[in-house]
Amino acid sequence: MRNHTLAIVALVIGSSVTLATTARPGSAASPSAEYSVAVARICAGSLLFDHAHSIGTRAGALAVARDIRASTARRLARVAVIPVPATLRPISLRWIALQRRLAASYARDWVRIYDAIAAANTPTQRARLAGRLERLLSEPGPLRVASGRLELRLHVPDCTGGG
Repeated sequence: MRNHTLAIVALVIGSSVTLATTARPGSAASPSAEYSVAVARICAGSLLFDHAHSIGTRAGALAVARDIRASTARRLARVAVIPVPATLRPISLRWIALQRRLAASYARDWVRIYDAIAAANTPTQRARLAGRLERLLSEPGPLRVASGRLELRLHVPDCTGGG
């Protein structure tokens, strides 16, 4: 218990020293922090798609897919014009590329989910539907994880609205 308490005290003191040496009153925010705040203003609270759609038809599912791609593209176009500190440029470019791929995946899977549901006509097909939907819903997982790692490094939120 004593070692645990000492470790916590050391951590608090170390954090205080770090803050005291890096965050001076009245000093401007770092370029990295300014970038993160600017991106957050654009991406925080993003919705997967921006418009209302009739989703009971394949045409509606295709319209949702177009909206998913377009809404993410609009936000990412705004992000792309924010000045990026040189140290963050490679990470930022990778994150933006992953966000585009993630939006494309969400859009594609939206239509595939509609198609899977529409094609489940027999009792056997309906019995297999839950497993098929589970696979479709989990497909973007690796992209979400990769993008999430970069979001943590950049201190920015998901910009697709799907995270």
